Amino acid sequence: MKKTISLLFLCTAMFQSLSSCKKAASLTPDEKSQARAKTVAGTNAIIPYTWDNVTIGGGGYVTGIVIHPTTANRMYIRTDVGGAYHWDGTNQRWVQLLDGMSQIRVDGMALDANKPDRVYLALNDGVYRSDNVGSSWTKVMSATYNGNGDMRWTGECLAVDPLTSTVIYAGTRSDGLYRSTNEGTAWTKITSVPNGGVNGVRTVVVDPATTISSRSAKVYVGIPGAGIYRSTDGGTTFAALSGAPVSPNRMAVVDGNLYVAHSTGVTVWNGTTWKDITPAGGTGKNYCGLSIEASDHLKIAVCQRYSTFNNPLYRSSDGGTTWQQMNTAALPITKTVEPTWWPTSWFSSATSSIAFDPLHHGDLYYTDWFGIWYLSNAWQAGSVDWSTREKGHEETVILTMAAPPTGPALYSGAADVFGFRHDNINAYPSRLYNINEGFSIAYCESTPANIAILGASGNDGTGTILATSANSGTTWTTRTLPAGVKLGRIAISATNPDKMVYIAGGTSGGVYYTTNRGASWAAATGAPVGSVAAVDVWSKDFSIAADCVDGDRFYIYKSGFLYATSNGGASWAQQNTTAIPAKNTYLFVTARPGTTGEVWVSLDGNGLYRTTNGGQTFTKISALTTSTAFSFGAPATGTSIPAAYSFGTLSGVKGMYRSTDLGVTWDRVDGTQKFPAGVKVIAADRQVFGKLYVGTGGRGVLYGQQ
Repeated sequence: MKKTISLLFLCTAMFQSLSSCKKAASLTPDEKSQARAKTVAGTNAIIPYTWDNVTIGGGGYVTGIVIHPTTANRMYIRTDVGGAYHWDGTNQRWVQLLDGMSQIRVDGMALDANKPDRVYLALNDGVYRSDNVGSSWTKVMSATYNGNGDMRWTGECLAVDPLTSTVIYAGTRSDGLYRSTNEGTAWTKITSVPNGGVNGVRTVVVDPATTISSRSAKVYVGIPGAGIYRSTDGGTTFAALSGAPVSPNRMAVVDGNLYVAHSTGVTVWNGTTWKDITPAGGTGKNYCGLSIEASDHLKIAVCQRYSTFNNPLYRSSDGGTTWQQMNTAALPITKTVEPTWWPTSWFSSATSSIAFDPLHHGDLYYTDWFGIWYLSNAWQAGSVDWSTREKGHEETVILTMAAPPTGPALYSGAADVFGFRHDNINAYPSRLYNINEGFSIAYCESTPANIAILGASGNDGTGTILATSANSGTTWTTRTLPAGVKLGRIAISATNPDKMVYIAGGTSGGVYYTTNRGASWAAATGAPVGSVAAVDVWSKDFSIAADCVDGDRFYIYKSGFLYATSNGGASWAQQNTTAIPAKNTYLFVTARPGTTGEVWVSLDGNGLYRTTNGGQTFTKISALTTSTAFSFGAPATGTSIPAAYSFGTLSGVKGMYRSTDLGVTWDRVDGTQKFPAGVKVIAADRQVFGKLYVGTGGRGVLYGQQ
């Protein structure tokens, strides 16, 4: 297969090298030298790149945790938008399992008690199985799941019979319950279990106490809003369990007893009667997490779940007769946080699951909105000592990035946690600003320590703020914005950080300029309206760029036309009379470093365009049929030509590409990385040739380098 791909690239390269001759006359001597070098070396090569995460630490919802009952170092977590991870006990870090997959949203997990290396995941398009601790995956069932849907914090919707690896149960979001009796080769729908409305079958547990046909006889299925269904014939038929909680969240079977954490409490069924064991004072509360010690079944932990911080965590050492809350003044806690930017108030937030380690008495984990917490002795007297286990877990959703030519390596803007400054991409960063959403970052090309950010307290733009810094984000000054505006984009003059241009968000959003670093603003004339049309922080319109040389020039793209100003944003004029295509979802307008008047416009499905005369005329970069994201980075040694990067399509192959000759030829640099969380934005390193940062929709920031 590799040989076939290489031959395809070589044939394409031969064709493009011929067509590029027509363009050679417009290249500078430096550019011609680079093009000749590429022709000699071979164009459209596949360059070996290694990929890893820029260290941030957590930041996204961990919706479940499972631990193998008999084999050490077999612990897994699932997330709503950031894949699944395996715990590497040797290196004390989480290892992502789905970077090589096309799906990354996980709705359920199951382990096989008899095959420790086997794990099942419910991804958005079906059930997958791995027999090698998640190194590779096989799809065993097609079904509809929603890893980022409602009730994703409940579960697990998959279960393997503890007595035999052949029997697996799969609850689905909209099509009820399925069973396989041959390790997932074939599946049968169990029609006596209802489909379960909008959220479906969320919880399946198997009781191995009694057998039928060499498998466990009793199986319990939890359906939020419809109660619990039980089978006593090995999962062939089910019936509603009388008296069961209407909305079960999580269940566990121990010694023939069924424990249920549900929307109004905690209860246990002994096969005949139900007993309420809800913590005192907690009746009517929503309980999600539930776990029972393997070495002492009287020891139980439960937790409530609300979309707030400091959700109550409880422990009981007498089977639920009495409880102690583990995060109160009566039983205080200490908190040790690994990521230096985490506020300690982020404790037990929207807590989704809790689990004892069956092989280590007292070890307790819980998962929540931002990550994973760990306690080595859940039964210790006095203070209870919690610490995060975040190394390797990277789940931020990136909204924007900027890589300056000097100073810090990278700035990033993110959903929920605002964003970060990275001086060292392998160390936990500093948080840029204390507000939720960070969606626009700009720096001054000549003095990059001068930066500006746009953020908001809500993802609809509520509480939009502008702040500037003259020391790379060490300290900030909050600035004004024009009255009545929100969201949008900010750009800074290449030579004077006092001069900025702001585009307000929304279809009627106008353009404004300042000459005093945001102390006051004036409306621009002649500028397009609504060039950042989205009404939330997820806008894909990166429609403005500051010229990298001329401090008075800025550019805005709207609907096929490039507008420019030569007086710091006061007045604008349309430059091209012949329209280029409209954007197709993603839009990136990028000025070439070191050159005035050169702007590249990346239009996603409508390709990549370049102007060298400030927008009067454009040339299509013909090699790429699509360009979803685009960025310039540091030049290769011996040249001043910035490297260009595009996440696009070349010869029918979608991937990450790099050009060192201004788009004449492109090399593929993504390697085995499939970007299953999506490519939301890219920023090439301006200080190190060949290094590229990729902002994702749930895997934080990835970086690749040769």
